[in-house]
Amino acid sequence: MARTRASDARRRLVLYLPHPLPIWRLPGAALERIRRDARAFDIDLPQNETALGKLIPDAEVLFAWGLGRRLVPQAAKLRWLHTPLAGVDRVLSPELLATTVRITSSRGVNSVSVAEHALALVLALTRGIVTAARAQKERRWVQTDLYGRRPPLSELNGRLLGIWGLGEIGRELAVRARALGMTVWGVTRKGGQPPAGVDRLLSRDKADAMLRAADVLVLALPLTRATEGILGERELRSMKPSAVLINIGRGTLVQEPALVRALRENWIMGAGLDVFATEPLPADSPLWDLPNVVVTPHVAGTHPDYMARSADLFRKNLKLYLADRPLLNEVDRTTGY
Repeated sequence: MARTRASDARRRLVLYLPHPLPIWRLPGAALERIRRDARAFDIDLPQNETALGKLIPDAEVLFAWGLGRRLVPQAAKLRWLHTPLAGVDRVLSPELLATTVRITSSRGVNSVSVAEHALALVLALTRGIVTAARAQKERRWVQTDLYGRRPPLSELNGRLLGIWGLGEIGRELAVRARALGMTVWGVTRKGGQPPAGVDRLLSRDKADAMLRAADVLVLALPLTRATEGILGERELRSMKPSAVLINIGRGTLVQEPALVRALRENWIMGAGLDVFATEPLPADSPLWDLPNVVVTPHVAGTHPDYMARSADLFRKNLKLYLADRPLLNEVDRTTGY
């Protein structure tokens, strides 16, 4: 049915969340809850970018993975963009940053799953599970090899975990690591008072102390101009030869050629990697074949309720937006997160 003039004059909310995998699509129940809370808006659900392009000139609110650079100039009425993504480095195009559109993320909806995944990667390396799983496929009993590894199988109890980046994920990880008996240090831009579960909090200019001391180093940073390539040869050489690196932030936080060399030459014991400079990880990447590396395909934040929780966060923000109150998870254009 064609819209009436009165309907066309109403405020417009556009939900544009296509994805080839069902787990990343908006559940029907979540959509109905949004409809209930957004009665002040006409709601549109375009199924492709062409349809989005026709709607975006009149959109006031957009719930989408992002907004294509070519569409930004057409979004003259857009006031607020919410993304189901936790990290917004791929959303913040120069064109969007040049506007006054408010941007909110879904930071926090996957913090527990990412923290658990990080611990799983640590245990896979420190308990020899990687070696055992590979041997299982070949029906080989590798007990001797496991005990002879450098270093031998070890406990996390009493070890020092360094977390670079103490947002929601870092804090969830800290609490879980403390439950395993680990000492936890963290690094943030400014340092300050340690949050719950963290024994010592350092500012970024004191990060070297953590790098030298950590038995396990976890990168849980957002990707910004300030953090890109933050871990390179100098940092990797300063770590213990027995240390484990876990990256569940962004692939380009690490200078990948330096990491490959560090793993080949045993500057560090091993690495658990969920994110990479190029994704999918190219078939010819040496990371696939290194025996001291665990590769997972950027799935640390995946869980069945992700999109429902993101929708719930959007609904909370919608109520705040309509009340002209501060929004949750609003992105700081200066810091990039």
